[in-house]
Amino acid sequence: MNKKIFLISMIIFILLITVNCKYNTYTHEQKYFDTSLKYDYLNAIRYFSEKKYDQALLEFNNLYINYPRNIYTEKILVFLIYLNYLGHNFLVVLELIDEFIQLYDYSPFMSYILYVKIITEISLDTNNQIQNLFKINRNDCNPFYTQLAINDTEMFFKKYPDSIYIHFLKKRLTYMKKRIKNFDLNIIKFLYQKKKYISTINRCLIYLNNDLHNDINTCLIKKILNDSLNKLNINSI
Repeated sequence: MNKKIFLISMIIFILLITVNCKYNTYTHEQKYFDTSLKYDYLNAIRYFSEKKYDQALLEFNNLYINYPRNIYTEKILVFLIYLNYLGHNFLVVLELIDEFIQLYDYSPFMSYILYVKIITEISLDTNNQIQNLFKINRNDCNPFYTQLAINDTEMFFKKYPDSIYIHFLKKRLTYMKKRIKNFDLNIIKFLYQKKKYISTINRCLIYLNNDLHNDINTCLIKKILNDSLNKLNINSI
């Protein structure tokens, strides 16, 4: 009996030593990890404060890759979003924003992140230097990202009515809606010139249904619509 008790005691003693050693090793490794993480994070902040944005972007990227899901991840993502926006890496910005929204739905940075998302979408529907050189007309390009920006802006107004970004976004919203109208107008003209009258009529009706202002373009659309109806022997409106 005493021998059995002795063996049990020995097993418990060995287990305690093993667990304690493992705990001490973990604590030491974790302490080193935390110190290294803090040092690298502060180093990235230093580059950012010195406006060495390329180096700061590199450092924050390394932090994001080498220290996944750490205590600074939320802020690291904010810096990465901002720095990639500065570098015109707009598609990367949208990817990072999607990840941020999934991870930090209630973040205090959320209104800023959604604002950056909107101006990034606007930027994706803006000519770059090469497109300006070749005088690319944006009115002939699909306003996919502008429509996304409009949707996000209207959502932003509902969610953050007192935001400091509201005034700027209201101005941009007017421009964005004009951009959509100009594209629709060009599509209607194109279809009309190609004698695609049914498609022209459908597009005209959609345009007029969404048009809240009677202007010179409204008159032109009505004229195209009536002429298209006449071509198909349908009564004009």
